[in-house]
Amino acid sequence: MHTRVFGFVAVVVFLIVAPVVSPEPLSELSKDLQTMLDEVGKEMAPNLQTVSVLNHGLGSAEIGDFPHMYVSLSAGGTVAPGILKFTGDEEKFQNYALLENFLNEADLGEDADIRDTTDKYAPYPSARASFGIGITDGWEVDIQAGIIPQAVAEVLPVDNLTATITTIGGRVRKVLVRQERGIPAVSVGLGYVYSGINFGYDLAELDPIDAGGTELDLDGELTYRAVTHSYGTDVRVSTRVLRAFYPFVGASGYFQNTDYTAGIDGFAAVVGTSGTATTPSTEPLSEQQFSNFNVVINTGVDIKLAFFNLFTHLNYAVTTRAPGAVVGFRVQI
Repeated sequence: MHTRVFGFVAVVVFLIVAPVVSPEPLSELSKDLQTMLDEVGKEMAPNLQTVSVLNHGLGSAEIGDFPHMYVSLSAGGTVAPGILKFTGDEEKFQNYALLENFLNEADLGEDADIRDTTDKYAPYPSARASFGIGITDGWEVDIQAGIIPQAVAEVLPVDNLTATITTIGGRVRKVLVRQERGIPAVSVGLGYVYSGINFGYDLAELDPIDAGGTELDLDGELTYRAVTHSYGTDVRVSTRVLRAFYPFVGASGYFQNTDYTAGIDGFAAVVGTSGTATTPSTEPLSEQQFSNFNVVINTGVDIKLAFFNLFTHLNYAVTTRAPGAVVGFRVQI
């Protein structure tokens, strides 16, 4: 009898003093992170669509029939309205204090230096290599590609970051009016662009976060993937001024579809000093599709110096209200 009483008391004492490992804070954080990833997708997807169809190719409305062709390298991007401002809306989240601690630890909190920039505007960079060739009877083909491999991410001052960006596209156009004295060149074309973006980050790199009296030591792989398919048409008008300058104006209209997936694979945490890993009821996962018709107005000038050309292109996306610019050089014959 005394042995049973002692055993019962021992169990009660153990339950009182032993560390309590509850999945509730982690589950709340999981749901809030999913909300955050949903909102990030809504903010970024339209601008990723815009940057995928920026004009990196020939500004002039015509290359000329074969054997006329060119090869170019260019870089630029767009500047869009800021992101992450929604993280200041406490009503969106179940456990705002815990999410705030997570963002602070990730250097993305409202007081972080980077938020001075991202709250106001967000840059979306772009770099391309292009090849264009005239065929016959005013038909021309342009191919563009931009690939940023994992090797670039490895030189950034962020441990365990994975990042690859791939953009490949092509346009076929017809020169409707060839340039003559006092008459500008006019061309119309059709195009397709594929853009794929992949990011990953190991949450184990973060220090433990405060969960209201205890700490969560997080684990899991934060992943972000967006694939955009763009189909549309381009119109271009250009002329020659002072022999070497070729100013142009144009517009592009593209139907765009983006498949967006973001989440945390293997999301778990060690709570307090228990040493025991716990998992949330569901992992954060955001799966969304975005469809859009994007109109981009562009202008600029090609400066042709024999075979070597310089160019500056300015873009404005009507749909996202995002200005952009591209600069580069071209070898053209």
